[in-house]
Amino acid sequence: MKNSSKFVLGVILIVLGILFLVDQVGLFNTFNISFWNIFWTFWPLILIFLGVKVLVDGNSNRGIILLVLGVVFLSTNLFKWDFFSILWPVIIITIGLSILFKRESGTVNASKSTSSEDTISESVVFWGVERKVKSKNFKGGDINVAFGGMELDLREAKIAKEGAKLNISCAFGGVELFVPKDCRVKTNGTGILGGWDSKVEEREVSTPVLEISGGVAFGGVEIK
Repeated sequence: MKNSSKFVLGVILIVLGILFLVDQVGLFNTFNISFWNIFWTFWPLILIFLGVKVLVDGNSNRGIILLVLGVVFLSTNLFKWDFFSILWPVIIITIGLSILFKRESGTVNASKSTSSEDTISESVVFWGVERKVKSKNFKGGDINVAFGGMELDLREAKIAKEGAKLNISCAFGGVELFVPKDCRVKTNGTGILGGWDSKVEEREVSTPVLEISGGVAFGGVEIK
């Protein structure tokens, strides 16, 4: 997947470079075409393309974020809509759909709890949640936060030998994640008008591996 992503990024940069070069030498002026107007109108197609690709590669949450933002940006450019006035309801609808169609049922608007289950599935909307996991064979799960906050404490959990994958989606809210000490942590998150911050230092242990991925928009995810 990494090689294909590099290929796509390389092709996009080459095409943009060629178009900018053609514009600089004045070839577009011959046809009374304003390249910059076209570019600033249709650049969200890049986000839409990347979103579709990420969805095909299997990362649904990040793909949905990119796709939604691309559609919103393109719609505001084409129809002269106010970007922020339509972004926040679209994000709410998107998170709502992801909650409805999740295979595992999450907990909406819970407060504080402790669990020993091997997987986690939490949906936090307009609320705050503190969750501690004490599983001896933690395998990962999904976290969705919208207009709220969540603190997830995995410090007393044991990561499964085959590893664990945790996906976080956050919009207009915050997630604070505490990870165990006896595992390797790999993070790969996307921040769009928000922050994805990992404060976990490199560790000598190679296994088990806790993979944390996802995306955040208008909020923050902090891993420590």
